[in-house]
Amino acid sequence: MTAGESAKSGLETGSAEFRAELRFQGGKQSMSSRQNESGLPKATSTKTENRSSAEHANATDPTPAPPSDPGDSAVQKHPLKLVGLGLHLPRQRNRPRGTVERFGSRPENWRGLYYLYIVEDGIEKRVQRRPVLGPTASMSKRSAEDKLAEIIGRELALPANRPRETTFRSLWERFRSLKSGIWSRANAGTLQSIFQKHVLPVIGDWEVAQLTPDPLQRLLNQVANRGYRKSTVQHIRTYVRAALEYAVDEGFLARNPARKLELPKTKKSRERFYTLAEMRALLSASTGRENLIIRVLLFCGLRPAELLALRIEDVETDRLRIDEAIKEKEKGLNRIGETKTESSDAWVAVPPDLARDLRAFVAKHPRKQDPKAFLFPTATGTAYRVGNFLKRVLKPIAKTAGITDFDFRAMRSTASTLFQTHGTVKETQDQMRHADPTTTLRYYVKVIPENQHKAVADFERSVVKKSGKRRSKAQSSC
Repeated sequence: MTAGESAKSGLETGSAEFRAELRFQGGKQSMSSRQNESGLPKATSTKTENRSSAEHANATDPTPAPPSDPGDSAVQKHPLKLVGLGLHLPRQRNRPRGTVERFGSRPENWRGLYYLYIVEDGIEKRVQRRPVLGPTASMSKRSAEDKLAEIIGRELALPANRPRETTFRSLWERFRSLKSGIWSRANAGTLQSIFQKHVLPVIGDWEVAQLTPDPLQRLLNQVANRGYRKSTVQHIRTYVRAALEYAVDEGFLARNPARKLELPKTKKSRERFYTLAEMRALLSASTGRENLIIRVLLFCGLRPAELLALRIEDVETDRLRIDEAIKEKEKGLNRIGETKTESSDAWVAVPPDLARDLRAFVAKHPRKQDPKAFLFPTATGTAYRVGNFLKRVLKPIAKTAGITDFDFRAMRSTASTLFQTHGTVKETQDQMRHADPTTTLRYYVKVIPENQHKAVADFERSVVKKSGKRRSKAQSSC
């Protein structure tokens, strides 16, 4: 068999070693096909150089050279066509490389992209994986590529015919720990409480791969039927969906079963706020420290956790500094922590009479020499718990004033609603320390019926200018 026939036979059998050798020889032949400076083909020049080298070697080495293979001339007469070699080869199923890309804007993150072949019900499927790798601000592209390679390695370490089994409870814990550096403490605590109470007892022991839209939709319907508000049901739907999307990115699921969950009908949010007459009655029924606290809640719009975390050093001439809050579920030193949002750390304006009374209260404070002392402490000098202060101090006073449904949320809505008649939306937002005026208008500012009737009357007078007792056209037509 000649060398040309051997090469042809090697291509037909598909040997990887022979293909690599041919690829190397083909590169040499393509290079030799070009013209050199002397006008001769490079193959001829190369062959001449090789012949001269061989003659020089024979002159110095007495060992006779082996006879030339007559098949060389056949290969030279019929050069191999290697164009397109390898295009028919299958994808590297067992070694996906993947790519990384930027996505999102605030914040921008690295996201990986790779494909795997999995077997479901005896059928092989090609699925896409798109794990989130980390923020671009703190992670270089090389680090993102290394993390993607690590994720792919973990994925390939599992047997191809065995599904990745994990319960929703363990998935939620992994997702929650991943987001611990992103969520605020207040949001993390609220979510953990909601999931411990409503979600994990129902679907916590389910295998993630067995979850379908049916049990997830039933979960939402069940919470709504118990009378919980829209915000609670929305939290459950949003973060169950996010956790299962994380499962898709990590390769536990091929698709998210919560992507099309619908929000059931829920109880309307409470629209309660206290009228001007009710607030006057409440202030009349309170004295001393309690009267001062109610005025701070009304005129400054503080949250109860911020009020009870105030210190002596936070009181200035005409403003209060808000930078701490009580953590109701924490103990010891952890009870004092961050405020609800970043925009909550700010100064609030204090009206003149209240500022004067606050300075007088500080002057008589038993620990006025300690600027870190709480402004409204317990008898032992510690901070009150929000629930205890509401139940033991403020509710009895409100009941005396005829308010049987007093709570802090309605008090904050009252502060926003009554303030709107004296300030603009922007001023109301700044006093309430909301990041967006939409939050102020949608959730806190309520319509005052008296002001609405007055506005309608003013509108009518501006359009229909009455002169004396002149009858309107509607009356004259009767």
